[in-house]
Amino acid sequence: MATTVNPYKKFQELLGRGTKQIAVVEIVYNDGTSVVSVRGKSFSARGNDYPTGSHVWVVNGEIVSEAPDLPVYSVSV
Repeated sequence: MATTVNPYKKFQELLGRGTKQIAVVEIVYNDGTSVVSVRGKSFSARGNDYPTGSHVWVVNGEIVSEAPDLPVYSVSV
């Protein structure tokens, strides 16, 4: 029996699961959302499990876990 391959699913596997970035929690709301900022840009994300000032991982607009508080350096080449 031949197996079928879905080309769209193969393409999605190449792209990965989405962007993962470290953000800082600015505001926590009771409706299950928070306002987070990445490099000075603020946006709303799903999740309100972490207090204001926490560093968190945001994947596809959802806070998934706490992130380490490490220094960030920007280098231009």
